[in-house]
Amino acid sequence: MYIQRITAESIAVTGTGNTATTTITVPSTFVPADGAVYDILLRTQVPEGTQRTIVAITNGTDSGNILQARTGNYARASGLGWRQVLRVQYFADPAHYVMLNIRGQC
Repeated sequence: MYIQRITAESIAVTGTGNTATTTITVPSTFVPADGAVYDILLRTQVPEGTQRTIVAITNGTDSGNILQARTGNYARASGLGWRQVLRVQYFADPAHYVMLNIRGQC
């Protein structure tokens, strides 16, 4: 099975308090397909203070929050770090990603 690798262009925090979101921005040319699995390479620093924020992926036009595979809860940024690979699966209705795996150094 071929898994497309996408390198994150930036990682930023938007909002404050309980509505804060850590947004992983991927290239605008990336268009996710329903049911497809992707590796998102985090090669940029994860900002400080993101530990409890919800994580989302965007290409600038389309975005979706990341859910944890086993629980269905929103993924939190506490497990994210520099030089990790997030393996996610995209679902279109409603738009969201399911985190399948996090690997260390890329």
